[in-house]
Amino acid sequence: MIRFENVSVTYDDTEAPSLHGVDLTVPEGELCLLVGPSGVGKSTLLGTVSGLVPHFTGGTLHGRVTVAGRDTRTHKPRELADVVGTVGQDPLAHFVTDTVEDELAYGMESLGVPPHTMRRRVEETLDLLGLAGLRDRPIATLSGGQQQRVAIGSVLTTHPAVLVLDEPTSALDPGAAEEVLAVLQRLVHDLGTTVLMAEHRLERVVQYADRVILLPGPGEAPVMGEPAEVMAVSPVHPPVVGLGRLAGWSPVPLSVRDARRRAAPLRERLAPLAPPAAQEAREAREAPEGAPRRAGFLRRA
Repeated sequence: MIRFENVSVTYDDTEAPSLHGVDLTVPEGELCLLVGPSGVGKSTLLGTVSGLVPHFTGGTLHGRVTVAGRDTRTHKPRELADVVGTVGQDPLAHFVTDTVEDELAYGMESLGVPPHTMRRRVEETLDLLGLAGLRDRPIATLSGGQQQRVAIGSVLTTHPAVLVLDEPTSALDPGAAEEVLAVLQRLVHDLGTTVLMAEHRLERVVQYADRVILLPGPGEAPVMGEPAEVMAVSPVHPPVVGLGRLAGWSPVPLSVRDARRRAAPLRERLAPLAPPAAQEAREAREAPEGAPRRAGFLRRA
């Protein structure tokens, strides 16, 4: 669906390329997570897919990026709008109308979609994203998660095959982030949408990814693979992955649930090393209901 062929991007005010040696394919109908330290070119890579790079950002793009067969060097963002939908981390910067329903229709109006088709697609999107009850609400009165869902819906009504998201949950609280991630999973699993997403809060997202693209450092070639494989070598990773590395687990866990299911042998191994207070607390938790509890000061006496 998305093909990078030896892609490099160099901006006019820099000598070294911001992106270098990208040669990979993002398969159709998968959620692909883009990770890496700050400043390695994640936003630049996303911009090459939507055509924002180099048509709006400037710079020089070497190589070739194709989306559904369209070359982004020769197709400007407007000419890719029916194939690629782009959503940033700040939904308020994305909106151009005042109400939910108007925002969902705006992109189709710009593309000249017939009114009867617009109405059907708006209704489908309202139902898909759980926004039907909010159709007449002013966007400014919505929660962060609701606003991000509207932003995603506003590009979905044009029926893009690819959805590109730049840190869509980084400014959201955990509950709102879960709303957005549930929507993205539904798009991938039910509609076969290809999702390419960069995210800083990896602990929220990595467990849902089908593949991970790692940009290790500025100008370095990317690494692509299964989430556990890439997280095992990535310089940025969730805390639970760090725990798995320290414990020597292979593959590393991608969620707290994964880690908890594998932690019993580790707890047993570390139990003799626990300080007295921690040992007493553990015994208290594991004691049968109603059993007498030994006081710590009596034991020490």
